[in-house]
Amino acid sequence: MTPLHILLAIAMAILWGFGFVTSKYAAVHMEPLFFLALRFIAVSLMLVWFVRVPRGQLIAVILFACSMGAGHFGLFYIALEMGVEASTASIIWQSQVPLTVILAAFMLGDRPGWVGILGIAIAFGGVLLLVGEPRHFDNGLAIGLMFASCIMWAIANIQAKKLTTVEPLALNAWMSVFSAIILLACSLIFETGQLESFLVADWRLHGSLVYQVVCSTVLAYWIWYFLLARYPVSRVTGFMLLVPFSGVLSGIFALGEPMTWPTALGGVVTLVGVTLIVRSRRPAGGETETNPRAPAR
Repeated sequence: MTPLHILLAIAMAILWGFGFVTSKYAAVHMEPLFFLALRFIAVSLMLVWFVRVPRGQLIAVILFACSMGAGHFGLFYIALEMGVEASTASIIWQSQVPLTVILAAFMLGDRPGWVGILGIAIAFGGVLLLVGEPRHFDNGLAIGLMFASCIMWAIANIQAKKLTTVEPLALNAWMSVFSAIILLACSLIFETGQLESFLVADWRLHGSLVYQVVCSTVLAYWIWYFLLARYPVSRVTGFMLLVPFSGVLSGIFALGEPMTWPTALGGVVTLVGVTLIVRSRRPAGGETETNPRAPAR
């Protein structure tokens, strides 16, 4: 990779990592499902004009929106609202990788080798170190919802694997359309005071929405697909391992979250496990994977 492209890849990881901070701030300061609905509405309005309607795949795309947009993102933001820290979320977020590998083994017959199995065990061990810290004991439900959001992300990955006839940009666009509808309906049913919480004079709240739409979605994804068009998937996805580091540091410096030794150790151990999984799943013979999906954040 050229130095410029390496810098772009690092910038992509930083953009997604800082997204944990803006997500946390938004989830705490307004109704989380309504915030997500606004985010997906904005993304939809920016993308749907440039992609085709996935005719013949609409039901599958709607189901994908249920698991990714409503399931993963909805549970993720609710967990943040209930007290999960941005730095903690960025570490638990890595469990999506071993969860996807496990589901792929049972549902697609894509079984990992012994290095991948070792990586799965190490990754979950790191997460257990993190959540086993006493300060998380009183927040078990929120931690559980964060894990549930990771499971929904893994399920969405399996669904995306079967949607190879839909272009990635089109899938993201129409997933956003249907997710916005589902989340807006859920917000109207389960939340109150949505407009009042959004119309407050808080530039950080409004800036969080702009950041999620422009930086986390449009800019970071543009870099992702730009690099994937030029380099093997395994090389580009390696930079995703920088996302949790960026998320942890952003949570510490931007939100004043504590850095304890279980958090640091759990993060490092989890990262080692995820690295083993990623390296064990490189395509054989130097081939590249097709239709890759970026981790949503």
